Amino acid sequence: MRGQPAGPSTRSERAARFLLAVFLVAVVAALAITLSSVAPSVRLLAAGVVTPIIALTLLLLYFERRGRAWSYAGAAALGALGVGLRLIVSTRPQLEVDGGLPLAVTVAYVALGIVVVVTSLAAFLAVRRAHHKPS
Repeated sequence: MRGQPAGPSTRSERAARFLLAVFLVAVVAALAITLSSVAPSVRLLAAGVVTPIIALTLLLLYFERRGRAWSYAGAAALGALGVGLRLIVSTRPQLEVDGGLPLAVTVAYVALGIVVVVTSLAAFLAVRRAHHKPS
């Protein structure tokens, strides 16, 4: 059935969903801190860029629960986008809260994004293998 999960989740699927949820929490927390700490023009920019990422993450989590392979591929792309945005913001002090995050926080955000990419790709491959098994 199309609306139901394809079958029992593999460990890689569960890990990918969990890490994408952690990624979502980190993005929401970072946005909240940014919105409460920066000039109105930067708030508008941050909200405009991050709100669609939050909505897309929620949509991907929904379809990951239903075992859609494409949602894991999308989550991998989203993780890569998150890494890219974090690195861009890190190089533009005017976009940072209070002059920039500590290096450890930036490294943690980048590492989380990379782990989301890797686990999502592993889940994508697992779901595709499961859907393409010979009968």
